[in-house]
Amino acid sequence: MSTTENKQNQAEELAALIALYREDMGVFAKQVFNSTLSPKQKEFCEAFRTNRRISFKGGTGFGKTFVLSVCFWWALICHDEVQVSILGPSEPNLQATTWKEILKFHERMAPPFNQAFDVGAKRISHKRNPASCFGEYRLASKDNVSSIRGIHMRNNFVFVDESTGVDDEVFVEGLGGIFADPNPKLCIISNPSRASGYFWRTWCDPELSSIFTHVHGTFWDSPNYDPKTFEETARSYGGPTSRDYRVMIEGEFPLTDVDGLIPRELIDAAVLNEDAIPADNVPILWGLDPASAGKDSSVLAIRHDNKVLEFKQWQGLNPTQLSEKVRDLYQQTPKHLRPAVIAVDGTGLGNGVWSNLRDWGLPTYNAVYKGKPTRNPEKYVSFKDQIYWETRDWFASENVSIPNEAKLIEELASVQYDDTSGKIKIEEKKATKKRIGRSPDHFDALALTFSVSKTRYASKYSWSQPIKYDWLQSYE
Repeated sequence: MSTTENKQNQAEELAALIALYREDMGVFAKQVFNSTLSPKQKEFCEAFRTNRRISFKGGTGFGKTFVLSVCFWWALICHDEVQVSILGPSEPNLQATTWKEILKFHERMAPPFNQAFDVGAKRISHKRNPASCFGEYRLASKDNVSSIRGIHMRNNFVFVDESTGVDDEVFVEGLGGIFADPNPKLCIISNPSRASGYFWRTWCDPELSSIFTHVHGTFWDSPNYDPKTFEETARSYGGPTSRDYRVMIEGEFPLTDVDGLIPRELIDAAVLNEDAIPADNVPILWGLDPASAGKDSSVLAIRHDNKVLEFKQWQGLNPTQLSEKVRDLYQQTPKHLRPAVIAVDGTGLGNGVWSNLRDWGLPTYNAVYKGKPTRNPEKYVSFKDQIYWETRDWFASENVSIPNEAKLIEELASVQYDDTSGKIKIEEKKATKKRIGRSPDHFDALALTFSVSKTRYASKYSWSQPIKYDWLQSYE
């Protein structure tokens, strides 16, 4: 056999081997690294191999760094024109954990694969085509969204590790563009330590979660699980009733974010409550949170006593256009379902909306967020603190109902407060916005429905009800 024929045979054998590896990552891990994947690790690898969007949540001990490294090398070895990016909220942490494990895998890699790559401090590239077959790690931050947005390749595979700590802007504004490439993959991985944020929404927002393939790992899925270690670890996390046990052992999201204004268990109870019946003599109230004609939304909350009936949302409207939308909605609403009052955040441009509605004869209340409390001034710093806390008290009554809307739930679970001064102080909106990537417009609108006392309009509301006697129809 000639040298040429020998090389051709070797090339064909290698191509056949690569084709096998592309279809079976278990075989790939065994033959290239002499490693056996656990059942859960196989599930992870198969989800990554066959899907475009993958979201993994898991507790400790699963071996996510191990399986991420397997996927990283599988992508580089089995594909041409491929870029594999490892992103995370802390560059030193990426270097000390994920990248360190990837380098270890190179050391144990079988020939000829280990000789085919140049390994650097932050980048690994194929010697044959370094510009179009490489992997790297980088910081994921809203401050470098433009550079993340520039990640493009025919096979464009992106891992986002510790995703709960990554700014929402990275996912929405930075990584959305990779799906314009022919073969993109976005794999986000994290301990589920926050009950808010983009990673949480990939599991709990019905619209977003529907496009993600989910893999859930627990401590019991550890390849090295044994009962004694589990018992010791469980105790170290505080036992089954603790937040850390739920996150790190069960691999589940916490019921609420730390220091959250409204406990998550109260929010979940309100979503599931189908027995909340509003009192007939309590008025319907509307709360309107106007937004500028930009990124944030103007939101209207419609609440009848212990039940939030629905939310309306508009974007890109100036004060006059928003005023007209609310007026039209009011006029289209049957008289017996109209609000006794529309509470409008009259701060800034909202003052124009409130003024328009008032001039058109609609029942309005100018709720100035930065004003002084109208009830219990010894308890609150501002009017906003008052109505937010009263919203919390409403949830605490437990006989309440809210729509199952992901944005609403996330906002309710995300807002935090401080009472170290002796008075309740809700965090600034910019702090919430930084945490969840947008303004808590739904929460604002709902809180505005508590800006007036329900008893203030009760008598007026009762008299405004239409007479509901069937025999009156015969009189007509």
